[in-house]
Amino acid sequence: EFNYIINYTNTNTNNSPPQQLELQVQLQTLSRILLPSLGSSLLAYLLFPPLALQLSYLINDSATFAVLSVDSSQFIQNFLTVTGLTFSILVGQTYYFMYQQQEAVFVSLFGEVTEAKSLLEQVALVCQGRRDMYEMCLGAMKEYVEEDLKRGLGKDPALSLSGRPMDDPLEVIMYLTSVGIPSSIYDTVRSLRQARATRLAALQKKLPPVHLLLLWLLALIELSSFPILGAGTQTIGGYNILTIEGVLFGIMTFGIVLTLNVVGELYVGSGGAYNVDSVLRVMVKGLDEELEVRMRDVAGVDDDGDNRGETLILGGKSLGAVEQSEMERRKRMIMPSPSYYPMRYSSILGMEDSTEANNI
Repeated sequence: EFNYIINYTNTNTNNSPPQQLELQVQLQTLSRILLPSLGSSLLAYLLFPPLALQLSYLINDSATFAVLSVDSSQFIQNFLTVTGLTFSILVGQTYYFMYQQQEAVFVSLFGEVTEAKSLLEQVALVCQGRRDMYEMCLGAMKEYVEEDLKRGLGKDPALSLSGRPMDDPLEVIMYLTSVGIPSSIYDTVRSLRQARATRLAALQKKLPPVHLLLLWLLALIELSSFPILGAGTQTIGGYNILTIEGVLFGIMTFGIVLTLNVVGELYVGSGGAYNVDSVLRVMVKGLDEELEVRMRDVAGVDDDGDNRGETLILGGKSLGAVEQSEMERRKRMIMPSPSYYPMRYSSILGMEDSTEANNI
């Protein structure tokens, strides 16, 4: 009767699968960020010297080379300052905004999972002794957890909210537990829907995809000025100076692409190490196990898949393993017998009455 407690303890102590899954997500995110950054860095290093030389062939003017080599007019320097400042402000604000959005998703999910647990407890109390209704409510709860809570991170929030109320599993629970007027579960369902609305609002993308495209365009504009400077400096140091500048140009390209890829990971909203997926798997673990245990209990199937009958009848109602274990737990928590307090029950009729009362 305490199998569900033992299984829950075993799954908590054995953390290898979750750790392996989290490590896999970390490696996938790292590959999505580092591989394009390293590739673009290598490409920038290889293309910088021939690109600078090609620009020098197109310019082919000694006076222009003299201005570019020392940047006496400060025009290129001012151009770099303006583009660099604009890029840093936009990228920094975008990163901060998306990080705040992820924080709102975390907060909303904690509240939603808490409300879902409260609803499961109330469903178990209201549906006690009503096997068919209890099974349908548990099925609706399972559908909500699997389709809405777990897989809702990868769906369009506005599209998820636009569904008909009759297709909502929470509506099914409220309909089954209400006769004429809403039941006591109504307040919990309403709170859960409000928590879900908060989560969907936090997941909704506030920035259009074109915003990221403009950031990449701004980064390209900033990087385009360096080959022009290289065309002027090659008149002083030749091809060797272009090789050194190419290394620095590759490192700078690596940093810019890396930053934009991190912003892109935050923009996606799910499926990466910067998102809430790994935390959500841990949060709903207990809720999933509780649902599975209660559904097996209603179906009369034990952990090995064998059918088992109800083992306890109380007040004309059959109790399952979960209810029986809860009763046993409460029995163990009962306060000590009054026999430990011999002076608590006294009687003017004699010591025999007091002894009998203490032994009850």
